[in-house]
Amino acid sequence: MIGISYHAGGMKDLPLQEVITILSEVGYDAIEMMCGPEAHIPSGEVTDSLLKEVKTMTTDHGLEVSVINPFTGKGLYHLALEDKQSAIDHYALLQDVAVALGAHGVNFLTGYGGDKGDAFAWKLLVDVLKPICQRAEKLGITMNIHNHEATTIDSSPKVTLLIEHVGSDALKSLNDITNFYHMGEDIAEVTEKLGPLTAHCHVKGVTGMYPYSTFLIPGEVGDELDFRTFAESLGKVGYDKYISVETFPHMRMEKAQIAYDMMAGILNELELR
Repeated sequence: MIGISYHAGGMKDLPLQEVITILSEVGYDAIEMMCGPEAHIPSGEVTDSLLKEVKTMTTDHGLEVSVINPFTGKGLYHLALEDKQSAIDHYALLQDVAVALGAHGVNFLTGYGGDKGDAFAWKLLVDVLKPICQRAEKLGITMNIHNHEATTIDSSPKVTLLIEHVGSDALKSLNDITNFYHMGEDIAEVTEKLGPLTAHCHVKGVTGMYPYSTFLIPGEVGDELDFRTFAESLGKVGYDKYISVETFPHMRMEKAQIAYDMMAGILNELELR
């Protein structure tokens, strides 16, 4: 079965307790928890007591923590460019947060390294990901590559190539299907190709194609993303983890409900939930 999660950055302007309450009342299975400079869990203020408090809040409301997201933080390339060990240590912190909250992995954006050349960026990413992923293997969690336009890893062939170069079973794909789609990739093809490597998913609503695309609430009027095909393709590859709804704070407050209703309806029709 596929669970429905919510990317808590979409409500970063609300207290975490309120966000958790909203998601629980709507019917979500999980929350994608933010841990970063401007997140519900500030990355510079992580303590055991804070993590216990967050774990209690989610558990009391019947929510799992799907993954940890380094919300508003720098891309991995830029962290590593400043200092490799600091980048490794930062992701060790995020991994520890994941373990404490029962999350199955940590997401990351690569950032864009074109300023020093694409090959330089790739080599730096591979070098820093090897120790990060070795630690993840020992903890039994995954490091999830978030494909994104205007970053070094923006397409599915680059996702698979990065995984091959790092050579760790802990390095997986975060299939942000909207980002693949508005960059021109076929929803069914990319989802089935990355199926065995996929540890988490994101969905945004969208209209138009990059660079003229505009993100919407998934399922709202005008959303052009074919979620049914995405869900069917996940079903074909036996995906049984979470899809996170990704919205933005400026969107209307009904965003969590609108997205949930659309996704739960289709997943239920397909007997995937």
